[in-house]
Amino acid sequence: MTLAAPASLVVERLTYRYAAATRVALDDVGFAVAPGERLGLLGPNGAGKSTLMRIVCGFLPIDAGPPTRVTVGPFEVRTQSQDVRRSVGYMPELVPVYPELRVREQLNFRASIKDVPRRRCAAEIGRVAAACGLGDVLETPVGKLSRGYRQRVGIADALLGAPGLLVLDEPTVGLDPNQIRDIRAMLRELGGAQTLVFSSHILAEVEALCDRVVILAAGRVVLDATLADALGTAQLELEVGAEAQPVGAMVRDALASASIADAVIEVVSIGDAAAPRARVRVDLGTADAALLARARVALGAACLEARMPIHALAPGRTRLEARFAEVTGAQRET
Repeated sequence: MTLAAPASLVVERLTYRYAAATRVALDDVGFAVAPGERLGLLGPNGAGKSTLMRIVCGFLPIDAGPPTRVTVGPFEVRTQSQDVRRSVGYMPELVPVYPELRVREQLNFRASIKDVPRRRCAAEIGRVAAACGLGDVLETPVGKLSRGYRQRVGIADALLGAPGLLVLDEPTVGLDPNQIRDIRAMLRELGGAQTLVFSSHILAEVEALCDRVVILAAGRVVLDATLADALGTAQLELEVGAEAQPVGAMVRDALASASIADAVIEVVSIGDAAAPRARVRVDLGTADAALLARARVALGAACLEARMPIHALAPGRTRLEARFAEVTGAQRET
């Protein structure tokens, strides 16, 4: 079956409240996903992630008109729900399966619901089974599969019909490390053939798979950034093949000549007398990309002028776990 072109996703000014709820589940949420992009949707429990994904997939209706807008490709969720559902492959956190059906029967049933033409069903099931590593278990009842294989069936279901957007809600929940690695590798192989919105509490998965992250807390977007920007810091890290004392002086002079003031400089000797080496951490106090670039150029030029061999010169990086805690901490405390 011919793959659909990757679909964009646009969410604008989306607020949602469940009936009889005292607080809104989503509060003026907005972000956009480009075709072929892989977005990690993160947040604490109760942040609104599953609600948002259900709305995007057309499972929760929204009544609001402009300025609220949710679109998948050219289709608007509120007025073109059926077209949106055809454009989206959705895997909920709890995979809906019929344990008495064989894998092939489960996928055939789901393909019929998704309007895959009958003459193409066999080939389509073969395609998604190959993509998800299910070829050897197609005749096995779903109820006899391991948790990892049932998750694979759920992803294969989402792939049926070649939708332009995949929305996967916690696809590796409850799996062991080997199963998680297998699912991660399978998703990575999809590349940019389909747009991916991927929710997970395993932040290492998001770092490995995604181009961008949107983090929700208490129904609001608290971070919307590329992965590189989300993990960026206000620091530069430099390793030079020289004694620590002259390296420290060189770094201070280089930053001063570039009109960079108030930087905090830490220099540590990590070599020995036979092979001196110094590690320098420069904290500029702000993660401004232009300032970081200017400092990096100044340090590189100074090392070359001083004939100090550079072993490393790069922006510092934080872990996504630390960034997650930073941006959701204030919401957690309220």
